[in-house]
Amino acid sequence: MKEFLEKSLQQNVIMTENKEVYKKLPLAYRGRYNIFTVEMNAVLWMAIHPKEDVGLVMLRRDRAGVEKMTGLNCAIFLDRTTFYIKEKLMEEGIPFVIDGKQVFLPFIGYLLSKENERELPPVHLISFLTQKMLLIAIYERWNEVRVSGAAKRLEVSTKSASRCFDELEYLNVKVLGMKGKSRVINIPDDREQLWQQIESVLRNPVIRRFILRKDMKLEKKAGISALCEYSLLSDNAYPTYAVTKKELKASGVKEEKQASELEEIGCVVLEVGYFTDFLGKGLQDPLSVVLSLTEEEQEEERVDISINEMFEEYVWSRD
Repeated sequence: MKEFLEKSLQQNVIMTENKEVYKKLPLAYRGRYNIFTVEMNAVLWMAIHPKEDVGLVMLRRDRAGVEKMTGLNCAIFLDRTTFYIKEKLMEEGIPFVIDGKQVFLPFIGYLLSKENERELPPVHLISFLTQKMLLIAIYERWNEVRVSGAAKRLEVSTKSASRCFDELEYLNVKVLGMKGKSRVINIPDDREQLWQQIESVLRNPVIRRFILRKDMKLEKKAGISALCEYSLLSDNAYPTYAVTKKELKASGVKEEKQASELEEIGCVVLEVGYFTDFLGKGLQDPLSVVLSLTEEEQEEERVDISINEMFEEYVWSRD
């Protein structure tokens, strides 16, 4: 970090680990950070360097704690970070240095360098392809899977797979790592905890719901009907199917008459943005099943029990 700062700022940098400051801070700081005093052109400031990945909320809080205790400006030294965290730090005026890439030290008037930095396009809603990739990675416990490997698994171009990696990086989905100079997907052992972290980022795969008078007898089951196949839950009096956007026209669903509130339902067809045949039996994958359920369906106790059964058997304990 010292060499990079000197190269970027064209100044001599004196950087020493401040062991005295640990004594005045909570014990957790010692295990979480290396803390430095930095002197540059007669300007003295502090820096915290996380020993492992630390979330934005904790970085923000701990940095403020060091500033308050020392009375000096404090920057965050990072070996790497996500585009999202970098953008948030800049928005809030929090000083940081990303080793080999960027320097943002507004308290000395150095606002930004972009050496070796790659700009990511903004993402406001995860794409269906990226979501499909992420869920498959969870099921298959991907480890050090590069863009090329992901493209092959999803049968898409490397360019499309690379865009998915960009989305995951921008959205701060913590499954990306580096192997050499290549980005890789690494799924942690605790997949249940990962699901809890990413669920808010994911989207409902259902584009439209068709409630039809006739049972279309389609091949793919989704929603409640798929959940029933994975658990002991009894299905509705009518099945729930899935068709992708590409399959919609050929399925004939749009030509069928919709059932009114007073009419008997023949089936429900969900037009979905993606479909992963989880067991090779025409069943929507478990995590997408849950994302496809309506709020009313999810509020039912029997459905909640069945979801937990499905997750335990087909996701969390599955090799």
